[in-house]
Amino acid sequence: MALRSAVGATVLILSVSACSSNDSDKKEPSLTASQVCDSSLDSSAAAALRRMGSGEKFTELPGTMDSGEPNKFSLKRAANTVHEDMTQRNQCAVYKAGDATGHPLIDVDFSAVKDHPSMDGASQEAESENVIYPIGVYAKTHENTSAAIYFKCSTRDAGKIKEPTSFIQGSLYSTPDQISPKTTGRDLMTVLSAITRAMAKQLGCTSEAALPSQVPDVVIRR
Repeated sequence: MALRSAVGATVLILSVSACSSNDSDKKEPSLTASQVCDSSLDSSAAAALRRMGSGEKFTELPGTMDSGEPNKFSLKRAANTVHEDMTQRNQCAVYKAGDATGHPLIDVDFSAVKDHPSMDGASQEAESENVIYPIGVYAKTHENTSAAIYFKCSTRDAGKIKEPTSFIQGSLYSTPDQISPKTTGRDLMTVLSAITRAMAKQLGCTSEAALPSQVPDVVIRR
């Protein structure tokens, strides 16, 4: 439920950022699926993104943040902002090339967290809105609208907290008027999983995170 409730706020924040930027009238060059999100998508994730967007070309959020940093996603900048609030974190907002709505196809965000949702109560129901994946310490998709992965990664926000946080949460949201009706929850998880592996490497947590190289076939519905 928390994932669903955050979709509208995320899209609104991105829209405001795009409109308030001094460089908002400058268009970003078209990118292939394998080039978005700092070239973090593998072949399976790139294919999933093309299916989600029903196209071959994409763009990222143009302009700059209030801090002066580019809105365009960078693994290094995203890793450096995981302890900031949502408005200051470097997120990967991907748009369909040529689209004029200002609505992202997907938005991917990483944040440092102290804990993660529990797997308790998961069941084997035949039909369900949520699907749990054996990725990280917790991973879930909600239909074809959102996905989340939590993985072990101890990070510290120097100067603000004394104790390090133990986990990183990766979240992906799709926008209803942009996503293809052929999109599945697994497509979302495939894209998020690839970017999450790249983020874990950037943070130096690859071994601790123990993320699989591919999205597992075994899932739990609940």
